Amino acid sequence: MKTTTFAGILCCSIILVAGCKKAGNDEKTGVLQFRAINPLKNSNKSTANFRSVMTNPPLTGDTTVTYTTSFRVAVGDVWVSQDEVQEGNTDNLEWMRLTSTTNTELKLFEDYVFAPVDLPVGTYRSIKITFRNVFYRYAQLASDPATAFELLETMGSWTSPCDEIDTSWAKTNYFGSGGNHYLENGVFVVASAGEKVAGFTIEEEKTAIVSWRLGAGATQPCTTYLIDENSNLVWDCGIDRMDFACPPENEYMFDFVIEYQ
Repeated sequence: MKTTTFAGILCCSIILVAGCKKAGNDEKTGVLQFRAINPLKNSNKSTANFRSVMTNPPLTGDTTVTYTTSFRVAVGDVWVSQDEVQEGNTDNLEWMRLTSTTNTELKLFEDYVFAPVDLPVGTYRSIKITFRNVFYRYAQLASDPATAFELLETMGSWTSPCDEIDTSWAKTNYFGSGGNHYLENGVFVVASAGEKVAGFTIEEEKTAIVSWRLGAGATQPCTTYLIDENSNLVWDCGIDRMDFACPPENEYMFDFVIEYQ
């Protein structure tokens, strides 16, 4: 895709480890703080109301020029693994789930809060994230930043039904050193080589902070052109389309920044 939370480890029922191995009482652990960041939230081109628009204003004509400022998405679950996602391999990785329950609620990207998690010490090389298929793009009119749009979209395909009550899930995102991957025919394929995670280390009684950044840290938004294909001055998901012009630093949808405390 172009333009990542645990009480003390007591047992597998708390951590929900895929292919779970019972942890010993003396296993050394450290803390992971996973967080979502939208660098555009406080930028000078992000003055539009970030709450739900509810009713969109009319489009301005055949092409409406806007700035994308955020997304309202349903992030279902987040996992990490000490194994590495690699193109051409199957998903035989051992995953540790950070989310205690699967989320289905649409929320602004920057509103996601993940509780700190205790993990076994070691180097973690991969991150797995799931999304609901439908989402909303938040944009503001380029000529009038106070005018905001909430634009229904679907992930990955214009052929997907554009229905806000759709509860289906998009393809799972698998991030590793080779970029963002999807599973195709049971093996990993690279979807975006630039959306990579370099890995992070969990050390005993220390905290690793993984910041999952929208727009890969860019502080200037993409210009988003809303093309009104049926000329009714209304955004119609599945009928109308978008074109984009992004600053060089806004080439990718996501990146990950690692810090330690």
